Amino acid sequence: MKLLPSLGLAATLAVVPSHIFAAQTPTKTFFDPANLRGEHVQPLDGHELPIDQGALGLQQMLRRLNTRASILNIVAHPDDEDGGMLTFYSRGRGARVADLSLNRGEGGQNAMTPDFEDALGLLRTQELLACDRYSGIHQFFGTEVDFGFSKTKEEAFSKWTHQRVLYDVVRAIRLYRPLVLTATFIGGVTDGHGQHQVSGEIAQEAFKAAGDPSVFPELTAEGILPWQPLKVYARVPMFAISDKGLFDYATNQYIPARFVNYVTGQVSTTPPTTDVVVHEGESDPLLTAAEGKPFSYVQFARMGLGMQKSQIGPGLRVPPAGKFDVAYHRYGSMLPADRQKQDESSFFDGIDTSIEGIATLAPSAPKYLRESLHMLGAQISNTTQAFDAAHPEKIAPQLADALQQTTVLISRVEGDSFNPEQKESVLHELRVKRVQLNSALALALGLNYDATNSDIDHPAGNGISVWSQVRTASSETLHGKATWLTNSAGGIEKPDNVSEDRNQLTVDHPLAVTLTAHPYFTTLISQPYFYRKNIEAPVYELRRPELRDAPVTPPALTAWTDVEYRGTTIELGRIVHDGPQPIQIVPAVNLALSSNAQVLPEGTRSLDLTATATSAYHRDSSYKVVKHEKPSASPSVHLQVPALWSAKQAGPVSGDLTAFIVTPPADLRAPASLTATVSLPTVAEYTEGYRAIGYGDLPRTDYYTPAVDRIVPVDLKLPSNGKLRIGYLPGTGDSVPEALASIGLKPEILTVADLTAGKLGHFDTVILGVRTYAAHPELHGAPTQALLAYARGGGNVVVQYQTAEFTADDAPYPLTLGSDAERVVDETDPVALLDPASPLLSTPNRITPADFNGWIEERGHGFLGSWDAHYTALTEVHDPGAPAEGVRPEEPQRGGLITTQLGKGRWTYLAFAVYRQLPEAVPGAYRLFVNLLNR
Repeated sequence: MKLLPSLGLAATLAVVPSHIFAAQTPTKTFFDPANLRGEHVQPLDGHELPIDQGALGLQQMLRRLNTRASILNIVAHPDDEDGGMLTFYSRGRGARVADLSLNRGEGGQNAMTPDFEDALGLLRTQELLACDRYSGIHQFFGTEVDFGFSKTKEEAFSKWTHQRVLYDVVRAIRLYRPLVLTATFIGGVTDGHGQHQVSGEIAQEAFKAAGDPSVFPELTAEGILPWQPLKVYARVPMFAISDKGLFDYATNQYIPARFVNYVTGQVSTTPPTTDVVVHEGESDPLLTAAEGKPFSYVQFARMGLGMQKSQIGPGLRVPPAGKFDVAYHRYGSMLPADRQKQDESSFFDGIDTSIEGIATLAPSAPKYLRESLHMLGAQISNTTQAFDAAHPEKIAPQLADALQQTTVLISRVEGDSFNPEQKESVLHELRVKRVQLNSALALALGLNYDATNSDIDHPAGNGISVWSQVRTASSETLHGKATWLTNSAGGIEKPDNVSEDRNQLTVDHPLAVTLTAHPYFTTLISQPYFYRKNIEAPVYELRRPELRDAPVTPPALTAWTDVEYRGTTIELGRIVHDGPQPIQIVPAVNLALSSNAQVLPEGTRSLDLTATATSAYHRDSSYKVVKHEKPSASPSVHLQVPALWSAKQAGPVSGDLTAFIVTPPADLRAPASLTATVSLPTVAEYTEGYRAIGYGDLPRTDYYTPAVDRIVPVDLKLPSNGKLRIGYLPGTGDSVPEALASIGLKPEILTVADLTAGKLGHFDTVILGVRTYAAHPELHGAPTQALLAYARGGGNVVVQYQTAEFTADDAPYPLTLGSDAERVVDETDPVALLDPASPLLSTPNRITPADFNGWIEERGHGFLGSWDAHYTALTEVHDPGAPAEGVRPEEPQRGGLITTQLGKGRWTYLAFAVYRQLPEAVPGAYRLFVNLLNR
């Protein structure tokens, strides 16, 4: 593997002669089970928008058929994308468009569910795919993990490594083979987030690296050939250069103006110029609402962005109609000087995006190629002109002819002997066109294919039956042909009970077939193809390397059928489902422990641990368990403990539950792990369990975790017996109540309606969960005033991290939340204690700087920017900056933990991300939080 330093790559490639970008011959054909190339028919999943169905869908497809334009957009996180631009080119101009997100947003917030880290990444993956349906684009993902807000590019590269990020992006480019690359970010401080900066820099570096066969030659050996995009653009940042320089909102400081072109290596002190303006505010008659009013591209994209609810909440305002222009700068071009316009109106100026333009990929090809492409382009153009929205079926014959032409041309090119690298490029674009023509013809004929099974969860290694049916809206007689199933690995099962005879398919005679598959066909568990070994890992490991860059693991089961129309075969696919959910193949036993990580206070003689071993069960489309699979024998659960530990079963098994009493050694000093296993006669041993991640109609993803409980010893003293009555108002979701319960402090969960004088008087301490004011707008006013009155009367109020919805009116004395920069992202930054004698830092546990060791992801969010003299700040911490990038160490932040004596009680604000630490059994976080329960 060739090592490529950051700026050195640009400088090196800038002087490489063009002939070096000739592709190498692959040693094998790339197996593409996730269809990342887009060369195969994509099965429907039931979540298609109305705009992609019927006559509207056919009009959309005709736009795509008339062009070979293609874009790959590169960003860092879900929700970084310029959705208006993607929608403009995909839906408005018919380009084939994809988005590559380096990570899945695992370090973000969550306004919808209690999931964080990897589980949140799975949720945000499905949210982004739901968003993509509006933009009409494909999706790729890198293998990097969002480890939280990073203020510098240096930090992000130090965790991910430059080489790994470049590899993921180059691989995606070579798979998708776009004509143009775009990026939201430019690779500098105007991008803010350090991970944003990484995506901007890598987008430009990958522009040339993707076409260089000496870069990652192992991809060529895998069958993924080099590919040279023709241009690369990035959005012009919105900022102003002052006499102080550029303002870096991530670090809240000014730095010298410096802009780097990572393609050419040029460095400038002047801002990027505008080369292309994307008119995202244009309305499009095909982007219609139910009442027929057309939306603009940015409006439709914002509707898609609204699907990313975990980050923005359940509501997002769609901007009003009107002008909305976004500027882009061109960082590199491979076009000859005479074709590269200086005054561009489109990313594709100077590029032949016609069907005949496919021939430009193969200068050595025989003459017939260009002639055939010219004829195909003319056929598609004539078909488009003949389209009648009231009678879409009228163009079915022309579409069938075009599909046959394309299929014949593919066969001829495959059998020809011209330059193999050029031939592969031509075949890729022809296969994409064949897929588009197949979809267009299916839409014109009103073909609809469905495939269902009543089990959301199907036990692995069991045979399965799938009911399938194909319908048509066409007045013509069609014929059903082959029908089959595929599994997640790409295996094919052609049921013996299905005939391939020419069964007639008409409007009044749908074709229904029950497909059966043998047990061996359902042995592959439905689980993400990526995983982390531990929570600190900044990148994913891969269970199935061939799926790298894919958004999700291919579906457990997909049904396929061929329909014949006037001698032309149309392929239809449908992910097997029940309601809005795809079925999942699950293990025979779902094993989980009552804890995955917990602290063990010093002096604890034993702990209780419960294992739940659930035999494979069946859920309906609302995820309600409807019946259990009864195994031939009950699962037998064993708990493996380290030397000097002991574990015994606490009584008989109760249903799915096996309780254990675990005794640790008396002098436990280091963390230890307890592992549960379960076995069934003649069935393999199981050591992990799963739970479904998602909400509403989002497709669920089963999140697998090992049945391991990590025990961390801690010197922890609990409050006196008179301070054990705790009320907890959850916010957007966290696991703090469960963590407190694990040490014997079980809170009572409250609602906003419970915040009354009568109810609050029952508690010694009331805690507000993270982002409560964002989750509960009704918390403002009377409920908050009741909380403050409760504190004045002797109660203790602890308010965890809040966002902009939290104002001075919600606090006892004036204060302000800081800007977005008021966060400390380096979890290793030293924490100074400003008032060690404060009861919050001394009772019952004496807090020292060592209690902030071993934290994960970040120190905290939502630090206060200012506060009244009535408050006392107890800590000081700051991020170190990045000297190599000109970023100075930040000013000390003292707004992470402030408190005030309020009447007879106390009110405390905590911005430190304790809610992230407690579920991971970070000892110091427990010691600190227990202290906050003091008055």
